[in-house]
Amino acid sequence: MNEISSLPSLNELLSQNPNLKPNQQLDRFAQSSSEIGQNFGSSFTDSVGNGTAVVPIDKTTPTERVTAPGFAQMFENFIKGVDQKKKISKRETQDLILGRSDNIHEAVVKSQEAGVAFNLMIEVRNKLVDSYKELMRMQV
Repeated sequence: MNEISSLPSLNELLSQNPNLKPNQQLDRFAQSSSEIGQNFGSSFTDSVGNGTAVVPIDKTTPTERVTAPGFAQMFENFIKGVDQKKKISKRETQDLILGRSDNIHEAVVKSQEAGVAFNLMIEVRNKLVDSYKELMRMQV
C-alpha cells in the first residue's frame, strides 16, 4: 500500500514533461459540470416559456475536438499490416531457401502469422459484405 501512495500524481507528471499539456476539454468539462451543479436550481432549469429548459451550447471549434481516424483509414492500415506480414514471411522463407538463414522456426512462425492475418482479413471482409447486403435489404 505504501508503494501506491508514493507514486506521483497525474498533475506532477504533466508538470515534469513540457511536451504534455493537460486536456483543456476535460478542464472545461469539469468546470462546466461544477457550474451546472451549483446553478442546478437557477439558470440551467429556467424555462423558455413553453416548458422546455435552456441547455448551454458547446462553443468549441471543430479543430479543438479530438478526431479519431475514420473507418476507411483504419481498414487501410489493417490491410497494410497484413501486406507487411506477408512480405516479411516471403523474405524469411526466401532467406531460408537461399541459405542466408538457418532459422526454420522463425520462417514457419512468420508464415503462419501471415496466413492467420490474411484469413482474418478475409473474414472481416466477408462480414462487411454481409452487413452491406443486409443494409441494402432494409426497407426505408
